[in-house]
Amino acid sequence: MTMKRLSRMQWILISGAAIIAAYTGFAYTQSKKLDRPSYEVVKRDGSFEIRDYGERLWAEVSVSQAEYSTMSREGFRPLARYIFGGNQSQTSMAMTAPVSLIMEQTDPRMRFFMSDKGRAADLPKPLQEGIRFIEEPAQRYAVLSYGGLLSQERNMEYGQKLKTWCDAEGLEIEGPLEVYGYNAPYEVIRHNEVAYPIARR
Repeated sequence: MTMKRLSRMQWILISGAAIIAAYTGFAYTQSKKLDRPSYEVVKRDGSFEIRDYGERLWAEVSVSQAEYSTMSREGFRPLARYIFGGNQSQTSMAMTAPVSLIMEQTDPRMRFFMSDKGRAADLPKPLQEGIRFIEEPAQRYAVLSYGGLLSQERNMEYGQKLKTWCDAEGLEIEGPLEVYGYNAPYEVIRHNEVAYPIARR
């Protein structure tokens, strides 16, 4: 059997593909390790889903406007400081997913998911003013998944796609658009979602 020698460029391409594949697997595995809310998929239509979430506990801060870069700048730091020990008991908590943006024009907020089992009374009290805990009841959501970097333009683009799908499905939207980010800033392979709370039928 004749063995064909690979060129330098072929080796570079093969090596690059192997590195990308390994990194993709690593990033996916790392993001999947984060504690996430549990849910049941009621319907799936390509990248669209209807999900039933149980109770969820969030840490939340208000921000000045419903614009992605502003929400990230004003919201992430105080919430991260809280979970990494900036609380009265100096307790450090593990990072979870998703980070949620509530894109409500009159009351935009950023949230960190804390638990789908605990209660606000179980959490250490924050040192910084403005952080509050939200015990969210069970809720049905319409969700659209997409990749790439988060931005105001892409969030609104996919939010509109989700609204169009909800209208076509006859779904009643009950609240503002929510944007879910699941990855650390350094991760290249990313999973994002936009979601609307909807009425059960």
